Amino acid sequence: MWFLLLLWYASSPHLSSTQVEDRLILQGGDGPCEGYVEVFHDGKWGIVGDQKWQLNNEKVICKSIGCGTSISSKDLLLKKVRSTTWMNEVECNGNEKYLWDCMFPGWNRSSNTKDTVKKITCSDKIQLELESLPGVRCAGTLRYKKMLMGKVKETGYFCNPKWDHHNFRLQGGSNVCSGQLEVEEDEGVWKPVCQSQYKLNKSRDDLCSHMRCGKSHSQENMVCDSSKNISLDCTDKINISLLKDDQSQNVNHCFGSVHFNHSGTLEAVCSTNWDEKDGRVVCRELGCGEVVLVGSGSKLQKDGKHDLVDCKDSEASLWHCLAMHNKNPTSCRKASVLCSGSVKVRLSDGPGRCAGRVEIQHEGVWKSVRESNWKEENSKVICNQMICGDALANTDSFIQGTSQVLSNEVICTSNSKSISNCIKSTKKQPQQQDTNKMLICQEHAVVFLTGDCSGKVGIEQAGKTYWLSGSNATFDRQTAMVVCQQMDCGDATSFTFESSSGTTDLWKYSYNCLEGKKSLFDCERSKHLSNHSIVSVVCSGSKTVRLKVDTKDEGKCWGKVEVCLDGACGGVCEDAWTDKKSDMLCKDLDCGSAIYPLSFLRKSQSALNKITISSVHRTQQTTNISQCNMVKNVDQSYCKDKPAYVVCSGSVKARLMEHRDRCSGNVQVFYQGNWSPVCKTALNNKDVQNTICREQGCGHGVKPLSFFGPSSANSGAVVSGLTCSANSNSSAECTVTVAKTNNQQCALGGLQCSEWRRMMLKLGNGTCEGYVFVYSEADSRAVSSDGWTETESKVLCKDLGCGAYIKHTAKEKADYHDLLWGKKYSCKGETISIWDCELNDRPSLNQSIYLQCQDDLTASLGETGDCSGKVLLNNLPVCYDNWSESHSKIVCQEQQCSNSISFEEIDKGSRGDAHFVSCIGSESYLGQCKTRRGRCGRGLVSVSCAGGVKFNSTQKCGGNIKVFYRGTWESVCLPNMFSQEGRLLCKELGCGIPQRLRPDQIEQSEEKKDGKIIPETSLKCSNENRNLQHCVIKKNECKRPGVIYCEDYPIKVPIPPIPINKYVGLSLGLLSLVMVVALCFFMRRRFVTRFKSRFSTRKVSAFESGDYEDVETNGSELFGPMEMRDLKSHESESGGDKENGRRSTASSLSYDDIAKEENVPAQPASSGEDGTSSPGPGAGPSATHEHATYEVEEDQQESYDDVVSMITPTETREEIAEVHERPKPKCLAIHDDEDYLEPDGQK
Repeated sequence: MWFLLLLWYASSPHLSSTQVEDRLILQGGDGPCEGYVEVFHDGKWGIVGDQKWQLNNEKVICKSIGCGTSISSKDLLLKKVRSTTWMNEVECNGNEKYLWDCMFPGWNRSSNTKDTVKKITCSDKIQLELESLPGVRCAGTLRYKKMLMGKVKETGYFCNPKWDHHNFRLQGGSNVCSGQLEVEEDEGVWKPVCQSQYKLNKSRDDLCSHMRCGKSHSQENMVCDSSKNISLDCTDKINISLLKDDQSQNVNHCFGSVHFNHSGTLEAVCSTNWDEKDGRVVCRELGCGEVVLVGSGSKLQKDGKHDLVDCKDSEASLWHCLAMHNKNPTSCRKASVLCSGSVKVRLSDGPGRCAGRVEIQHEGVWKSVRESNWKEENSKVICNQMICGDALANTDSFIQGTSQVLSNEVICTSNSKSISNCIKSTKKQPQQQDTNKMLICQEHAVVFLTGDCSGKVGIEQAGKTYWLSGSNATFDRQTAMVVCQQMDCGDATSFTFESSSGTTDLWKYSYNCLEGKKSLFDCERSKHLSNHSIVSVVCSGSKTVRLKVDTKDEGKCWGKVEVCLDGACGGVCEDAWTDKKSDMLCKDLDCGSAIYPLSFLRKSQSALNKITISSVHRTQQTTNISQCNMVKNVDQSYCKDKPAYVVCSGSVKARLMEHRDRCSGNVQVFYQGNWSPVCKTALNNKDVQNTICREQGCGHGVKPLSFFGPSSANSGAVVSGLTCSANSNSSAECTVTVAKTNNQQCALGGLQCSEWRRMMLKLGNGTCEGYVFVYSEADSRAVSSDGWTETESKVLCKDLGCGAYIKHTAKEKADYHDLLWGKKYSCKGETISIWDCELNDRPSLNQSIYLQCQDDLTASLGETGDCSGKVLLNNLPVCYDNWSESHSKIVCQEQQCSNSISFEEIDKGSRGDAHFVSCIGSESYLGQCKTRRGRCGRGLVSVSCAGGVKFNSTQKCGGNIKVFYRGTWESVCLPNMFSQEGRLLCKELGCGIPQRLRPDQIEQSEEKKDGKIIPETSLKCSNENRNLQHCVIKKNECKRPGVIYCEDYPIKVPIPPIPINKYVGLSLGLLSLVMVVALCFFMRRRFVTRFKSRFSTRKVSAFESGDYEDVETNGSELFGPMEMRDLKSHESESGGDKENGRRSTASSLSYDDIAKEENVPAQPASSGEDGTSSPGPGAGPSATHEHATYEVEEDQQESYDDVVSMITPTETREEIAEVHERPKPKCLAIHDDEDYLEPDGQK
C-alpha cells in the first residue's frame, strides 16, 4: 500500500516538488508528509544534510510538496546513509518555492559524513483506499485522500488509459512471409482475421509491409466471407541462421548468434529482453532439439536489425514473435542460442576413456568445468552418456590442462538424459584456486602393487579391489615387465604366483602382453580359470616421495613434493595434487596432517621446478604415497611454474591485534614458532581475508587496513605473502611467504572482517557522552541495557579513551533506531576490552544505554581560528599516518568550517607523542574515532577547510588573484577569466563580472612581480557551485598565477602620444630662437645702414624736432593692445611726458652705441622644469607665468623700423616678446584609492 502511496505522491502535482528534473520527498515516515528529506537530482537520489539547519528550511519543504507547513522535527539516525549528499548547509528565508531556491553551497558541494538527518513532520496527511464492489476487499478503484487535522481536504483518483494495437502473422505457408493471415485478438490468442473482431481496413501491400515481408505478389481485394480465410504471399523470403563467432562463412546449424536471412541478407537479432522462450522457438524451428541456453554477445555489433523479441513459446517461427524491427542497422549485442544438438561430453587427460578431466563441447569448443559446487548427479549423467557405468563416489584428479573453462553452471537432475539438459544460463562465479572437475566412472580400472615396487598385483575398479590371477600358462616375464614399467618401477626381476585360497575377489581377466605394450589393459586378455594363483612381481627400480626445501635448515615436514624414480627426481604438478595426497604424505613422513600447499620456494630455485610427474593416483589399498600410480609429465613445459608444495602439522595461525574494535585490527601470523606482523600487500587477496576472518569467527574479509599505531623496530620475520583457497577456514590451510626483515617495501597491515564492530557514544554532549551504539558492517544499533552494569561501563569508558566512568542510565528505545543490537554484555574477571564481555544471548529489555564518562576528546584546528592549521586532539598533535580525506571532513565539520580542501604533512621527523587516528566516516567528532598515542611514523597533519577561504586581488577589482587558506595568502590558478570560476570570483570580490582589457589599460607592476610564481592551488568549479570557497583545490593546474579584471576595475587612461619627442621639440625651439635673433641682428644692421644713408646730411636737432604723429598713429593701429601696453609702460618708466621722453631718449643715444649693440648677443630664454621656455630676469609678471611661452614677432620688426630704431636692444626684446597662456588640460575624476600614472617628464 505504501508503494502505491509513494507512486501517487511522486506523480501528484500537489505533492511533488518538481523543477525541471529535480524532485524532493520525505522518506521513512508515516506517509509522504513525514520523514527525512531525499532529493532526486542528476538522475539519482541523495539526502539533505542538517548542517546550519533552521526552521525556515522545514517550512519550504512542507510547502513545496503540498503538505502544509512544518509542525515538528527531530534528529534521526539512519541505518544506511545514501552515498550522495546533494544538499547541505541550506539556509532558507521561508519564501522560496523549492528547497534548492535557498542558499546552499551547490549540488554535492558540501561534504556530509554524519549519519544523522532531520526527520520532519508536516501538517497534512495522506490516505489511500480502494473503492471496490461489495464483497471484494483487495480490488477496486484507487482513491487518495488529503487530510488536515482529521478532516478531508482533497480527494482524487488514478487513471490508466488503454492502448490500441494489433499484431499480425502468416501461418501455414512455405515460409513466414506466406500463408493464412491471422491477428492476435488477446494475448497469445491468434485467430484468422475473418473470424476475429478485427475490422479489416488494410491492403495486401500494407499487411506485408506491416509484417516486414515486402509487398504482396497479388493485389486482389481482401474480402472476408464464411467460406474461406484470407491468405497472403509476400515478396520477401525469411529463414533463421545461426552464426559461429559472428562469421557469415561459419553458419552452424545448432548454435551461434541468431540472424534472419532476409531474402539473402543476414540481419542480426539483438539480445535486449532475449530469453529462453525465444531460444526454444529457434531450436524448434531449426530441428536442433531443446534449447540449452540463450545469451548475449560480448561486444557491440553494427548489423542489428531486430530487437526486443518477445515470444510466447507457441510460435512456429521466430519471425512471428513480437519484436522491434529497425529500418537501418544499429549497434547492439547479438542474441545467441545453444541447442542440445551441439553439446557433447568427454573425459580428457586420464589413464583411460572412463576417467579424466570433464570437458564439454560448448559453442563448438571443448571446455573444462570447475570443481566447486559440482553435483554428483552431474557425474552420473556423464558416465551414463559415455557408457562407462555409474560415477564413482570418490573421484580423483588429473592435470588441469589448457582448455577453456565453461562459465555456465552445470546442474543435472535425476531426469537428465544428457549433459545438455544440465547446462544453465546462470554464470558461475570464478573462484581463485578452483580446479577443473575430474571424474572416474565405474568401468575405469587401476593397476597397483602392494609394495613400492614389488608385491601382489591388484586392480581397483569402481572402488572395489581385485587381484590379478595367473599361472605360467597365462602370465609370463613380458607381462611382468609391462606391470613394472606401468608402475614406473623399472624392469621385472622376478615374478611368482601365490595361492588364492580364501580369496574370491579375483580379476575377471588374465593378460598376455607382447613387447612394446605400455599398459596391462592394452594386452590381450582372456577370462581366468578358477583356482588360479595371484601374481606377485619384484621390479628392479625404486620409487620414493619426499618434501624438499632449499635452505640450510631442511625441514622434512614442509616443502616441494619431489618424486624420485630410480634416482631421477622431479616435482609433481600442482594441478593434480590433492589434500588427501598431502595428508598421506605427511603421515608417511611422520609429520602429522597437511594444511595446504605453499608457494614460497617457486622463484628462489627455478632449477628445482622441473616437473616430471603430472598426476599421482592412489587406490583404497594404498598405504604409502610411493605405491601410487605416477603419470609422467610428457610435456615438461606444462606446469613448470606450478610444483606441488605441502606443509604438515600446520603451526600456522593468525590473530587480530586490536582492543577498540572487534574483528578488525593489525594482523599477526604464527609461523615457524614466531608471531610475525603481516605486510599489507599480503592481505589484498580476498581468499586470504576470508580465511583469517573465518578463523577468528568474524565472517568474511571486507578490506585490508593500514597498520594502526606506532610500529616498533622489528628485527624478526614479517609475513610478506599469504595464499589461501576460497574454502579455507584456517590460516593453517594457507601458503605463507616470509621475509626476513621488515624493509621499506613492506608496509605492515591489518584487516577488517564482515563481523567487524566498534562501539561509539552518539547523540550526546561531546565524544564521551551519549547512547552506546555498535557500528558494524551492516548498520548501527543501540545497545540494550539488559545486563549492562557499572562494570561494563567502566570497561567501555577505558576502551574509548574517555577516562573514568561517571554514570549510565537505561532509557526507553527512541525512534532513532528500529532494532537494538542483538547481543548482551557481561564482564567478569580480567577483561582486555568490552568485546571480551560479549555474549550471544539476545537481550530481552527494549531499553538502550546512555553513558557518561569523565573525559572529553576535543579537536581543534590551528591557533588563528581561520579554519586551517595543525590538527590537535586534546591539545596533542595528530599523526599524518593513516590520515585520509574522510578524517579531514570530520575535523572541518566539527569546527563548523564546511568542506575539507586539503591536508598535508608538517613537522616531519617529529619525535614527541601524538595521536594516531582511525575513523569509519560516521563520526561527528574526531574524538569518536579510534585513537592511540605514540610516536608518529611520519610527521603531523595539518588540515585546511573551505570555511576559512578568502579571496583578494593585487589591485582593486583586478590583477593577480590571491587566496587565503593554509594560513597565508597565495597565488592561485584560474582556468579562464570568463569561466564559472571567473564569474564567481568577480562576484566574491563585489566587482561585477569579468571584462576583457587591452594591455595599455592595465597596471602591470604587480603582475610582473608575481609572474614567476608557480601556484600550488587551483580554482575548479562545476555548474553546481554557488560560492567560490568550495572550488579551491590543492592542485597545480597552471604555470603562472591567475589574473582577472572585473567590470569595476579602474581602467588606466592612456596618455595621448606626443608627436615629437620633448627633446626634439626643445632643440627645435632653441634653433628657432637663434634664427630669430640672427634675423633681428640682420634687420637691425640693414636698418642702421639705411638710416645712415638717409640722414647723413641731417643734424641731430633736426631729428629731434621731427613730426611723430604718424609714428604714434601707426603704432596704435598696427600694434595690438598688449604691445601698446608694453610700449607705454616702457615710456612711463623713462620719466617725463611722451614728447620729452622720446627726445631725451633719442638724444641720449649715439650711433656708436647702436653700432656697439649690434654685437650684443641675444639672451635665450631659460628652460623651465616642464620643458617650456622661461623669461629672463627682467621679465614682468606675465613673463613668469608657469605655462608662459615666448614668440618673437618677426613681422613687426620689418613694419616699424622707425619705432624700433628708437628702442635699446634690451627694450626691443621686451617689446617683441608676446605672452600666451597654455590651454588648461582636461581634468579627470580622481579617486583616493586609485593609482595613476604620470607621463614621462612630468611630476
